[in-house]
Amino acid sequence: MALIHKIDTSEVEETLYSTLPDTWLLTLLQNAPKLHSLCLSGKKTSSPFIQSSVFRRLTAANLTHPVLAHLDLSDCTDVREPMLKSMIFFFPNLISINFTRTSGVTDTALSLIVDKCQDLQVINLSYCRQVTDLGLFAVAKFCRTNLRVLQINGNLKITDASVLAVAKHCLELEKLFIAECNQITDRAMEWIARSSSAEILTELELHRCEKIAFGLPLLELLSKRCHILHRLTLGYKQINARRDDLKMVMEAFRDFKSLETIEVFGVPEHSPAVFFWDLAFQGSGGRLKTINLNRGSFVTDYILGNYANADEYDQNITDQAVQRFNERRSGAKKATVNLFVDDFY
Repeated sequence: MALIHKIDTSEVEETLYSTLPDTWLLTLLQNAPKLHSLCLSGKKTSSPFIQSSVFRRLTAANLTHPVLAHLDLSDCTDVREPMLKSMIFFFPNLISINFTRTSGVTDTALSLIVDKCQDLQVINLSYCRQVTDLGLFAVAKFCRTNLRVLQINGNLKITDASVLAVAKHCLELEKLFIAECNQITDRAMEWIARSSSAEILTELELHRCEKIAFGLPLLELLSKRCHILHRLTLGYKQINARRDDLKMVMEAFRDFKSLETIEVFGVPEHSPAVFFWDLAFQGSGGRLKTINLNRGSFVTDYILGNYANADEYDQNITDQAVQRFNERRSGAKKATVNLFVDDFY
């Protein structure tokens, strides 16, 4: 085990007849001194063996693992705040943490972690519903030098104030994911677009942010300031293809210098397709490679026969229309359009 650099327990399951002792993590870390990446994610199995009692064993043994750089505790639902606070003593040199849906993540725990682990480059706090602006202020204060990726999707208590602080102080930020943050408004996005961070942003997730209207002025500002942005996610309502300034919207998308992927969420049934067909040819000055459209269930999903495949329905977004668009224009310089069923619905 001395040569092991990465361990992933996300698919390990306990059974009625075989369970792991509380010392399993201690034994693993003691025998893997070169371990660089540890994934304890419970996304697939709920990881019932990732408990605070396991980490108390590390405390009792006074264990420190200075080599570990990447820690994934996503979807671990039996982790407590005291354990997260003690984690910094076990792993003082972390550069990446994934706390997506991790229980026990509070402003206090987060503040202590970023204070002691100021080399953090990647922080994922998606769906950590106890995190507020206070926790994010600590991130902006202590991670200003090294932070490259911040994911706070689905955090309903985060507001413009803390997002502005991150944009102002974390000058190396390359990826910002704030989807489903319903307290964030256009004001924060305009500030981000005008900050120096905009010039190095490569990915930006904004879908299902109900208070970000994403009007034409904001879209134009992003296209002019985000020179190397290559991936952008939006909600269908934010770029409603029926609005009057459609041509100007298309021009704004054309002005993006490096945009390669656009993802649109919440595409309703009978949505007009022509805007997306034009976007496939014109987006980012012809440099756009992929348009991913995410929809819920359509009535036509349950209708068989000629109706579901009729040519006149090419004017609306359907699976058949998307397939025909890609096939008929094969070889042309255009983006590929994909249509997915979004598991959000």
